[in-house]
Amino acid sequence: MIRTGVVVKFEKNRPMVCFDRLQACESCGQCFDSNKQTLVRVLGEAEIGDIVEVELPDKKILALSAMMYILPLVGLLIGLFLGNRFLAEEGLAFLTGLAGLGLCFLGVKIFDNWLQNQRRWQPHIVKIQTEH
Repeated sequence: MIRTGVVVKFEKNRPMVCFDRLQACESCGQCFDSNKQTLVRVLGEAEIGDIVEVELPDKKILALSAMMYILPLVGLLIGLFLGNRFLAEEGLAFLTGLAGLGLCFLGVKIFDNWLQNQRRWQPHIVKIQTEH
């Protein structure tokens, strides 16, 4: 999806683009957010006040978000299984489950840091409109 917005500031050396909310978001009401605009940090070069077109990789982000939530849960379950299988005490099995959860969170964090600079996974500027 390509959306048009205005660069309003910079955060971590990347432009923050302000978008008007989609009409589907306004009628949904699930997030209880009364803001009519959304700020998104994007990849690309622009100046404050520029009107830009930004490509948002919606389907990729949705799939990746699901994986990021499921992976730590799988780590917890594997840790609990291994703890129950090889350790006699329930408390140690629980700690093994937490260790599996922690390792998966660490892996997700490292992967997330790498993805933040990958153009195909991040919203990025595709065009700066010349007329203001």
